[in-house]
Amino acid sequence: MARPRSFDREQVVDAATVQFRRAGLHATSAEDLCRVTGLGRSSLYNTFGSKDELFAQCLDAYLDRTLARAEEIIDDAARGTVERIEELLRSVVAEEARRAESGAPRGCLAVNTVTELADDPGHVASIERVGRDTAARLAMLAALLRAGQAAGEVTTSSSAEGLAAFVNSTVAGLRVSSQGRVAAGWCDEIVAATLRALRPERSGG
Repeated sequence: MARPRSFDREQVVDAATVQFRRAGLHATSAEDLCRVTGLGRSSLYNTFGSKDELFAQCLDAYLDRTLARAEEIIDDAARGTVERIEELLRSVVAEEARRAESGAPRGCLAVNTVTELADDPGHVASIERVGRDTAARLAMLAALLRAGQAAGEVTTSSSAEGLAAFVNSTVAGLRVSSQGRVAAGWCDEIVAATLRALRPERSGG
């Protein structure tokens, strides 16, 4: 009779995600994964198949979780368009600040994945997965910004799609900036500058 599994799969994925965020895919060894998850090599590979498959599951869970948080903020109809964008950006800054204080790895697993694996033919599926997530985020932001333009809350000097790409790039930039000792101090000004760029220009009177 097979011995039942005595571990929580979600906890294993979470622990492995922290390791992958800290060191990247290639620099993470099987020994590292055994250490952070508390599993033996056989349990790890019998459950997940390979390091690459475990990484793919970690990436899926991370992208699903962060997209759900963004959707919750963007769908808050009680706030104006620019207010929702501000909340999204400030939530990123706050999250990275908490990570810095706790010693947890900072930055974005999606950004790190693209940086590490973009030219790696063995990991095309991971890059495509990030691409699908990015497309979903851009569509969500563009819909919000288009409605904001129609309501006069958002500048029409650029397309909603272009502004969505701008906001999404700001999110990625905040994640990256949080990892640098110098740039991290400018996160609040990055947010403020982004919000100014989104608002319509006011004519002088």
